[in-house]
Amino acid sequence: MMPSAASGEVPKKLVIDQTARSFLSETAKWGKFLAIIGFVLCGLIVVVALFLFFAGGTMTSAFKGMNSALAGAATGFIGFIYLLLALVYYFPSKYLYDFSVYIKQALALEDQESLNYAFERLKSLYKFWAILMIILLSFYAFIIIFAVLVGGFAASQLQGV
Repeated sequence: MMPSAASGEVPKKLVIDQTARSFLSETAKWGKFLAIIGFVLCGLIVVVALFLFFAGGTMTSAFKGMNSALAGAATGFIGFIYLLLALVYYFPSKYLYDFSVYIKQALALEDQESLNYAFERLKSLYKFWAILMIILLSFYAFIIIFAVLVGGFAASQLQGV
């Protein structure tokens, strides 16, 4: 049971006992693994984006019915989207990597500054994902509202026929 501040108890100094140290150490290992996988995936996404930029002109035969300039622009746009996705995915990977490195350092050296910085990076990771989720949910809400309005307009046009 966790003590609450409302109970009138004076909070004790926070102590990282052996159990918490073990959990943080294991979290750092898994976090570093996931961050490295994230960096590798970012690199692969960049490679695909560059392929789309440079090979986009030669892929025009895949777009039947489009002229070559439009097909090149389409693959260039898709390449740009991939670069944007790589950039977006880089930041949470970096935050997670920093958390993992600094939490290990804090535990090894018993360094309060490293511990504080590690948790600052963890906060940044969660804040990044929360802001991205707000943006995505807003985008989805916009799409749903737009679809309902277009559907209602289409239905009203069909009733007149």
